[in-house]
Amino acid sequence: MNSTFKNLTLTAALLSFSVSANAATGVTKLFSERNDPAKAAELKALAASDSQSAQTLLAEALRTDKDPDYRCSAIEALGASKDGLVAKELAGLLNDPDQAVRACAIRSAGELKNEFAVESLLATVESYQKASRGRRGPYEDNIRTRLKAIDSIWSLGEIGDPRLMAKLSQFYAEADDIVKMNLIISMGKLKKNGKSGPYLFDIAASAQETEVVRAVAFEMLEQIGYPSTVINLQPSKSTGIEKGDIIYTGGIIGTIGSWGNPDLPIGHAGLFAGTAIKNGKINVIITDCVPNNFKPGGVRNIYSWKNFTHQYMYPYYGNRTTPVKPTAEQRVRLVKLGLELGAKGLKYSNTHFSQKGPTEFDCVGYIEYIYERIGLNPTDNSYETGLGWPLTPWEQFEATRPNTPAPGVIILPNNGNIIVPHQAIITQGFRALTGAFGMEAAQAPEVDTNIQPEAVN
Repeated sequence: MNSTFKNLTLTAALLSFSVSANAATGVTKLFSERNDPAKAAELKALAASDSQSAQTLLAEALRTDKDPDYRCSAIEALGASKDGLVAKELAGLLNDPDQAVRACAIRSAGELKNEFAVESLLATVESYQKASRGRRGPYEDNIRTRLKAIDSIWSLGEIGDPRLMAKLSQFYAEADDIVKMNLIISMGKLKKNGKSGPYLFDIAASAQETEVVRAVAFEMLEQIGYPSTVINLQPSKSTGIEKGDIIYTGGIIGTIGSWGNPDLPIGHAGLFAGTAIKNGKINVIITDCVPNNFKPGGVRNIYSWKNFTHQYMYPYYGNRTTPVKPTAEQRVRLVKLGLELGAKGLKYSNTHFSQKGPTEFDCVGYIEYIYERIGLNPTDNSYETGLGWPLTPWEQFEATRPNTPAPGVIILPNNGNIIVPHQAIITQGFRALTGAFGMEAAQAPEVDTNIQPEAVN
């Protein structure tokens, strides 16, 4: 009996070794063909179902002698692995010396719902907010640091621990609109979180928040099944994004390998067309172009951030415009043209040979086409031909400029053109002035920011 048991044990061990060796060989072969989308999907499925394959890929992700693209490919392939050892080691890559690898590890933490990564993700957001105090928003020096913080917020939402609500609301108090929108989405994703509903309702109902921020809050209230209608809803003082601005999220950017930039995770572009108040809620209006199998697909007009971010699968990275900003008249034409095209049933170009139409587009080419039609060009034409082809969303993102109004600035539509600064702007400016002359921090003067223009007879 003992002899039989020993033989069975030996056979099982040899079989296990054989299967593991075959799995390692299979994953190595697939990894060498990772630029083929079908092979990449097969690789990801193998890593999810087989621990040995996942650990073989992990070894590749940890290789510091390889370039970031190589290592990021291995990290991405591990996005569905359920191996605890893999999850723990990938969490360690959030502190990798290479910033591109760190960016990939942040995204991976969300895909894996990796609780080992929570502390590092929180630290990334805290570090960003601390470093950017006084110069928050899209005008800061290091956009890559900002994008890592946004991706970290997305990953925290994907992990979904309800205990994170306190930290996310703490981050919200110091956030600009773009970061706020991502925090709201992550709050709505937290599991069994009874605190998010009332918190998000207050944001949705507040006329002090911009309309784009409130629109996200309304969407997430619906998502979690909390009452999402505000009686006598008041419009915001600011929309938050100018009509005609280009907006960005992540996405699968095509069928051609190596299009992505792990350090700039921009994968999709659209055109912001405004907001609408209807039935006690605020909706956004966006026109964009997505693969034809999406619902809706092709060139389309959509009315939610959920649709734009592919069901919240990716973060929202902000709004930008051309270096030469569109005039008010050009912005009207941008929106009019975009909405007209969005209603025509035009198709997405899977080959990207027809990036800029006129009947088939891809997302970034669609934006180029609209802007060029009104006399502006987001990116140099060299990106669209020869060795520069095809133009990618992250290239357009880099070529354009952020376009977010300074917080607290209200321009009243009257003949006096009165501009009322928020007290926070005055305080920050005063501190900067005293600091520049080596003075001790002084108290900023209090200013009545509720000034109203007097009627002139």
